[in-house]
Amino acid sequence: MANLRALGCAIGVLLCPGFACAAPAQTLARELAPARTLAGGDSASRDQLIEAVEKRYHARVVRVAETTVNGRPALELRLLSEQRVWNIVVDASSGQLLSGG
Repeated sequence: MANLRALGCAIGVLLCPGFACAAPAQTLARELAPARTLAGGDSASRDQLIEAVEKRYHARVVRVAETTVNGRPALELRLLSEQRVWNIVVDASSGQLLSGG
């Protein structure tokens, strides 16, 4: 199933310049897991979150705002790619995608 999703994203990116494949919430958190383990903590640092988001979306984070979602700390990130500008919100401690994408 993951291979089909990746293939669909690859085809969408090639055929539609404005197409961006949405990251499942678990994917971003999974990409951050090694960084949290190496750091010896349960929460990812702000820089690690930003780096993982930039890598996942092939875009640059141009603005970061701290916020809360359901009483938990979160980061609202503005992303810039060659095709578009958009916002996402990620859980500040787990890296889980909360909205956007």
